[in-house]
Amino acid sequence: MSGKRVLISYFFGHDMIPLGVSCANAFREFGYEVRCFNSQAESRWERAILKPVNRLARGLGYGKKEIGRSLPISKVNFKRQMMRRAVREFRPQWVFVIRAHEFVDAELVRELKEEYGVEKVFGWRVDGPLDSPGLLEDARLYDAYFCSHRHGYDRRADGIHYLPVYGMDFSIFRNLQAGSPRRYGHDLVLVGGHNARREHFVKQMLDLPLEIYGSWSKKARFNPALRKRVVAKGIWGERLLELYNGSKIVLNITNWDPARYVALNQRVFDVPATGAFLLTDYSPELREHYKIGEEIVCFSDAEDLKDKARYYLAHDAQREEVARKGYARALTLPTIADRMRAVIRQVEAA
Repeated sequence: MSGKRVLISYFFGHDMIPLGVSCANAFREFGYEVRCFNSQAESRWERAILKPVNRLARGLGYGKKEIGRSLPISKVNFKRQMMRRAVREFRPQWVFVIRAHEFVDAELVRELKEEYGVEKVFGWRVDGPLDSPGLLEDARLYDAYFCSHRHGYDRRADGIHYLPVYGMDFSIFRNLQAGSPRRYGHDLVLVGGHNARREHFVKQMLDLPLEIYGSWSKKARFNPALRKRVVAKGIWGERLLELYNGSKIVLNITNWDPARYVALNQRVFDVPATGAFLLTDYSPELREHYKIGEEIVCFSDAEDLKDKARYYLAHDAQREEVARKGYARALTLPTIADRMRAVIRQVEAA
């Protein structure tokens, strides 16, 4: 048993990506005491006053500048206050910041160490390769720094460790129908919020039995065909698990072009872990983990996506064989615990 205490800062909640929970569970397996800090926390004054004011200001053309940023009730200052409180109460040796957070700055890191006895503060940038502004500046704040993709930095010169965000957590994403015939309640599902790249593909698929679970309401408002496909603004937890297990095809469309910006998201691991058939955009990095065409299926463009979706909806035996092999492969792939073991080694050496 290590006896160390680690505070993990990420999104924690029933409607949040469960990466933080997986990391916390891995640290506990290694003998650490863990406190989870919800970096999405905000004051009631922020919700009641500053958010509506800033929303109105943007609507009037004042841009994205945040009004009231310097006030104690602003989201940045409130989160700093809450983290100080959590560290003061828990007294961790380590603070692990997952994702870049603007409320974590050099002054806060210094304070956590000098005033509260934190030994090391380390970070993991899990944003996509197109969503990593200030990457190098952010890395300099920490005793050790990890990034989920390979873009925008020199590993040796910048002291940044490549650490993929994806990893298996079979306590969360699991096959509910292992060893029995698959039962389906859904044909083709896409889980994820709107972005321009997803919209490009989705517009070509509105004549297919597509179900969308994500924040698309603004884009679907004036598009009846698209609006018909949006089932819910989000899906989480056991409902998401049941959706994957009960779907013939789970579609993954990455925010960025993974053939150009080589990086993968967590869904390419989560879906095969449930025994579901994964149809995803192509990335060369996928070949490090799967046999493409045998264990998962990839598409190259909108036409290819539509053709393959139609084919595998019509050919149950071929689809289920791919899904079966994908699940068998998933059982052999790195876990979140493997990722956290690598983090611990690097932090101890820092």
